[in-house]
Amino acid sequence: MNIRYLHNALSKLDEIKVIGKSGKADGVVCNVMGIVRRGTEMRLAVLQYDERFQQRMEEQEAAESLDDPGMTGTNRMLLRAGGQCDPVLPFQTVQKVCVDHHEFEVHGSESRRLDERDWEQLLLIAQFLNHGWRPDDVDYQRIDRLFLTTLHLGGYVQAIPDFGPNPELHVVLGPRRMTHQVEKTITLTVGGRYPDRIMFQNADTGEEHWMRIHRVYLMDVWEEMENLLADPRFLEQGTSEEIARARRELEKALPEICPRGMYFPVVEYECEDDMSVQFHTKSFLDAKPANRSSAIGFIFRPEQPDGLSGLKRKAAVIQEPVPADTIAIEAEIFQCTRITGNGSLSFK
Repeated sequence: MNIRYLHNALSKLDEIKVIGKSGKADGVVCNVMGIVRRGTEMRLAVLQYDERFQQRMEEQEAAESLDDPGMTGTNRMLLRAGGQCDPVLPFQTVQKVCVDHHEFEVHGSESRRLDERDWEQLLLIAQFLNHGWRPDDVDYQRIDRLFLTTLHLGGYVQAIPDFGPNPELHVVLGPRRMTHQVEKTITLTVGGRYPDRIMFQNADTGEEHWMRIHRVYLMDVWEEMENLLADPRFLEQGTSEEIARARRELEKALPEICPRGMYFPVVEYECEDDMSVQFHTKSFLDAKPANRSSAIGFIFRPEQPDGLSGLKRKAAVIQEPVPADTIAIEAEIFQCTRITGNGSLSFK
């Protein structure tokens, strides 16, 4: 860090206009600072604070300070942390921005967690403060708990368009993928019947959802591998040497993931169209994480395309091997993932 660095960071900014609007989206405080122009490009800058993210980070820091710092915990803790340490960033999927009667297409976005050493972003915030922007609900939050999203506004301009001192702001949002904890205990029976809907709750929002299981069966991964390698469509995708190499790699990785004679449970189900669910066995969730050097992804289509409600059937593979004579599986609907539709946010 030197004076020249600060000078270069400041000289990149040709024009700045404060919008100064704030509101909440998905529980996240969003402060729209305003628009900056660098040359002929404009960017909208939004400062965001996710209180739930901060709480999770504080809980994680507290847990790390207890007991043995090297303690890995359980798979449940690991999977929770993997899904819960991601912040919600509503402005990351903005497709269009309207400021008063000016409309801009969004050609890209960038979101980053602030850092006290990231002087370029801190100087940008300082410039907005110097031009009269006043933060709302984030004044005393730690810098490293805040996120800055910048939206690249379409078009090349010589100046930021004029808008009033208190402009209206409207943004159009695109679809987003949101994962939430469920952790509902369920007993899966191989070959069993499931006539009734199963209700479960989004642990983050409290919203009730449903699913209906159509069948549970055990899949022979080794047999599936042989079917794949014999499929003419797969054989057309590579040379004989490439196919042989793929076989060797699969045969090397599979024993660690699913030894011969063991099977993966598969659950065929239906639920709301924009949602999918993830299952894990309780024994896996409560066990210590295993150090595996191999990983393989599986995608399976249900036996029939539609369920009883007329919605598409879906398939979830529980990638935890079980013996061939397994009948009952103590499991959990661990998480649900939902694709949100287009939406909008307005700030007046």
